[in-house]
Amino acid sequence: MSTRLVFVDSKNRDVALYPSGNSYVLHLTTPIKDIERVDLVSARVPNTFFNCTNGSNVLAVNSSNVSINPGFYSVYGLAQALTAASTIVLDYLPDEGHFLFSSSTLFTIKIHSKELATMLGLSRGTTHTSALAGPTDPSYATKYIIRSSTLVDMSLNDYIFLDIDELRTPSHVDTGAITGSNGTITGSNANRNFAPVIMDVGSACIKNFHENKDYCVSVQYPEPIASLQRLTVRWVDKNGAPVNFQGWETNAFVLRLHIRDRESEEEQEDLKDMSRRLGELEIKRMLDEQAKPPPPPPPPKKTPFGKWTIFILVLLLLLGFWGYKTFIRPNPVPELYA
Repeated sequence: MSTRLVFVDSKNRDVALYPSGNSYVLHLTTPIKDIERVDLVSARVPNTFFNCTNGSNVLAVNSSNVSINPGFYSVYGLAQALTAASTIVLDYLPDEGHFLFSSSTLFTIKIHSKELATMLGLSRGTTHTSALAGPTDPSYATKYIIRSSTLVDMSLNDYIFLDIDELRTPSHVDTGAITGSNGTITGSNANRNFAPVIMDVGSACIKNFHENKDYCVSVQYPEPIASLQRLTVRWVDKNGAPVNFQGWETNAFVLRLHIRDRESEEEQEDLKDMSRRLGELEIKRMLDEQAKPPPPPPPPKKTPFGKWTIFILVLLLLLGFWGYKTFIRPNPVPELYA
């Protein structure tokens, strides 16, 4: 199996057709065939998530709406923005992880924005009424205060997903809650996206993903991709919506494509064909052997000399000996007597 590296950069897109870097199409200079597996080697993508995407009328102070600009706020940045936009003072208490609203007069706040409620650590849609600071807050003596009820959450570390139409996979599994009587799972949007990328960098920073530093993303396809000629790229959030790069439209990534080796595949097919033919010949030979008539029994072995032959030979020997004694052997000379 051989491999190919494919480099993708949003700068190479047709800006007239694809003005945003969250969705574009790029074409391969050479089509690649028989792709069995694809790895995400590396990626560069900006973290442009806002923790306040809509700052209009985010809360009401004494029934007067307060607005701030959208942005990726830090705890101190948010405290400064809300203090400047309202008649109360907002401080962050780093030792507690809480915000504290304060004023010299009694006041109420009501949070309209879900995002702001998460950041401030206060419930949304509830009217919160201030109270005089107690002995545990001596620096706010004689002032009215409202403190966060939970830890503040300014988190922007989220996942975004690299979605490539041509490389979508059935192997990823998303999770969600079961709702309704029919057991429908809600919140499942990432099942077929090619790769998740964790945005574990600060806002307005570049996330540099690498397979050896972060984690391995490798997709094995049940059937090889016959031919890859283009890549339809989208960057989406966990809800499947296009990521708003806030005008920072440059991103790039590298793919490793594992290609099925055609020569080895042909050799395997040849070996399979040869084995199949040899098997057929062996079966034919066995069938032919079974179809042949059994061979005739071998003829009885004949001894070179029968019993009558031996009898005649013995008789001839006896006759020959008798004839020799009778006719051929000379008589002895009689002895002379003195």
